[in-house]
Formats: sequence, structure tokens, C-alpha cells
Amino acid sequence: MSRKSRVDAGERRNFLKKLAVAGGATAAVAVGGRAAVAGPPGECVPAKAERRGYHETPHIRTYYEKAGL
Repeated sequence: MSRKSRVDAGERRNFLKKLAVAGGATAAVAVGGRAAVAGPPGECVPAKAERRGYHETPHIRTYYEKAGL
């Protein structure tokens, strides 16, 4: 292995280390930023009640009509 190859490999390793640190920092800011924006618990009231399970929407009704079901 020539000296140039070893230098290139070292530069690549340093780049990858910096990339990993930057990714971790970005994730920490993203998670922390969400918590700061959320506000205190109890203040947030959902606009609509969460619907669970199957429910027929206008989009689904249109599909059924076109499919002949």
C-alpha cells in the first residue's frame, strides 16, 4: 500500500467519523426541538377523535362504485 493510499484511507475514516457525529447531533436537535414545540401536556386537544378500524370514506365509496361492488 502506498503512502498516498494510506492518507486517503485516513481522510475517509475521519470523514465518516465526522458524518456519524453530525448525524447524531442532528437527531438530538430534531427530538429536542419537537419536545420544545409540543408544550405542556394537557393543553393539546385533538381536533377530531381518532377513528380506529375500517371506516368507509368518500374515496372508498367511489372505488366500490367503479368496481361494481
